[in-house]
Amino acid sequence: MNTLIPFRSLDDIRNFDDYFAQLFGGSQCQQPTTNMISVPIDVIEDEGKVTIKASVPGINPEELEVNIENNILTIKGESKTEEVTETTKVFRRENTYGTFSRSIRLSPQLNQEGINATFKNGFVTITIPKVEEEKPKSLRIPISTEN
Repeated sequence: MNTLIPFRSLDDIRNFDDYFAQLFGGSQCQQPTTNMISVPIDVIEDEGKVTIKASVPGINPEELEVNIENNILTIKGESKTEEVTETTKVFRRENTYGTFSRSIRLSPQLNQEGINATFKNGFVTITIPKVEEEKPKSLRIPISTEN
């Protein structure tokens, strides 16, 4: 007697939320998500600077807040959902909406006075120059002779 159900396709797994919604008379996709949104970032060090690139699709630059306090860089904002009327039917909502915040600790060897932030194509890019290291000085010490 075979009690295992054969695995037919990945479509069964992908459509599980639809089946679940049909069973219980609603869909979790119809409600906007209000949880904290994760902000993916890249941190790159190159040519005497550190670059932080954060993905913030659907956000206008004036809706972003970028600040540094106690060597902690914070990027935050809010992604707002489009309002729907009672007559509008929402079949699927996979985009996430709500507040987001991402903080990372910065190295003290960065020159926070020279920070620059730009926004393009849904990415905010923050560039921070490194503090120039003092090069060790060589000091020749004269040697005297004792008589």
